[in-house]
Amino acid sequence: MCGYEDLVFDRSIMRSTLIEEYQLLCGRSGLRTVYNAIYMLGMLFGSYIFGWISDSYGRMKSLMVAVVTVSLSGFLGAFCSGPMGLHGYAFLRFLTGMGGIGCFMVCFVLAVEHVGYKYTMLIGIAIEIPFALGEALLGVEAYFIRDWTTLQIVAYLPLLLLLGLYWVVPESVRWLIGAGRLEEAKAIIENAAKANGREAPVHLFKTATIVSSDIENAKHAEAPEVKATVLDLFRPTKMALRTINMCFQWFSVTMCYYGLSFASTSLAGDKFSNYFLSVLIEIPGYIFCILVMDSWGRRPILSFCQAMSGIACIFCGLLQGQTDPGLQGLQVFLSLIGKFGASASFAIVYVYTAEMFPTVIRNQAVGTCSLVARIGGITSLLLDLLKVYWLPAPVFIMGVVATTAGALAVFFPETLGEKLPETMDEAFRIGENSNRGFCTFTCTSVKEMFSEELKTVPRDGFNNQAMDVEKE
Repeated sequence: MCGYEDLVFDRSIMRSTLIEEYQLLCGRSGLRTVYNAIYMLGMLFGSYIFGWISDSYGRMKSLMVAVVTVSLSGFLGAFCSGPMGLHGYAFLRFLTGMGGIGCFMVCFVLAVEHVGYKYTMLIGIAIEIPFALGEALLGVEAYFIRDWTTLQIVAYLPLLLLLGLYWVVPESVRWLIGAGRLEEAKAIIENAAKANGREAPVHLFKTATIVSSDIENAKHAEAPEVKATVLDLFRPTKMALRTINMCFQWFSVTMCYYGLSFASTSLAGDKFSNYFLSVLIEIPGYIFCILVMDSWGRRPILSFCQAMSGIACIFCGLLQGQTDPGLQGLQVFLSLIGKFGASASFAIVYVYTAEMFPTVIRNQAVGTCSLVARIGGITSLLLDLLKVYWLPAPVFIMGVVATTAGALAVFFPETLGEKLPETMDEAFRIGENSNRGFCTFTCTSVKEMFSEELKTVPRDGFNNQAMDVEKE
């Protein structure tokens, strides 16, 4: 046993910390894991709550509420002190987790719905790169600001500037059409066409108006249409199996991603260097996905990255406690390989989920999977308590789970070359007419992938050159 008054603190790295402020030491050291998990618990609730707000009231309104939630709760956390300070800080961390996941999740769906299907993959993954840069920025702030209260203020208060996006970024056209607000959708499309020097698709406006009129007439003539709910993700059996499998993928990737992120500062070497390496390795993972996902497909890349992350974690865990400098360097290298795979998998599951589920329930699908993912994040923190029984246990278990997820990813339908589904029926038919094999690789240049001309990705695996030879 030890007493707080007997401790001597090393202030060579940080001048003040939460651990010292709230005396989470000695017999209270186990509370660190519990209070860290509260942030993940907030993300769990926030993923569903902001998913529901986004589907019900619009993407932009949901985003603004999330920005206010994460900014103010993080800012106010810097002023929690006194006997109840720890409990107040824990509550605000819960709200910060809710707002943080709400910001990212809604931004992702909004970005994907703003572009055509040929840019879905590019935007869905590229949006992860600023996420990694934001983590790196926090590391820079922590390097120069060694006081936790000042760091809280600097990190969170400036986020309120993002409220200005409400008057800059338009609402999702797909959401507006799904909500029956066609006139607002037309206005946004016309403004976009004008800004890009293109003609607005008037013929599509007329078609949409006719369809809308038919729908309104049908509503009066028939029973009111039942809106899709989160329960539709689990019926019929075919959709339920997809949903459960995807939820497990999110659980696995979140467990590895956050587990390796938190473990990076406890590895051998400089804490700041390890953190930066762990953060920056995410960017090559995202670029890797951008370059190969339209050539190899979503399913094999997810399976490969999950398995790679899992195997790296297993061996990294087995090297825990080694004192040999060479083995310590190998452990850091394996942790970076695991983080590379986990980051790539994180990018893939967001895109894959958005492409596999229809517009009417897409945000709730992402929210549901994200909710399960938070359980994975909480588990990654609670696994740390197993170190007292077996030092490699936390990272080893993460590796086993990720390897299992890699095997289960094989059973997904391939969405490469499929248009973004709008209805539940279209979602059911994804992959039915595709002859693309698991190991099929389509040679596509970067110019061809992202040129202005409409990209056509062959579902059977033949590239354009092969098709031209057959024609000759």
